[in-house]
Amino acid sequence: MTSPGAPPPLPQQTLAQLQLTSHLQTLKVLFYALAGFHWLAALAFTGFIGLVASSRGLDDGAVLATVYGVTAVLAAALGFVQLHTARLLSRRSGLAWCRRAAWLAVLAGPLGMALTAYAWVFLSKPDMAALFDRGDHLSV
Repeated sequence: MTSPGAPPPLPQQTLAQLQLTSHLQTLKVLFYALAGFHWLAALAFTGFIGLVASSRGLDDGAVLATVYGVTAVLAAALGFVQLHTARLLSRRSGLAWCRRAAWLAVLAGPLGMALTAYAWVFLSKPDMAALFDRGDHLSV
């Protein structure tokens, strides 16, 4: 029994569980950062549309403005996917979604490729799947 003024005992976690939790935390932060990168890219490409329209006019720069517009929409959509993935990682739910979203991160170039490799290695581990299957929805 504990005395009334003593704090409750700490939960017993193994080093492996603490490392997996740490990897989840890192993945969550990286997916939030990638979402921010995507939204920044969307904003930049939207600005490029205005730049092309003002320098070349809409008649001459229509194709280039369309390409920039499509790229901005794609970047914004990927930003929302990565944001949703980060939220799922913090709730420890949707492991299949997280794995698929990690593959979509490849579209972000070298940064996304590195995140995909890191996420795929750790989200494929059986111990990580057990964290998601346990229903342990504590915040990471």
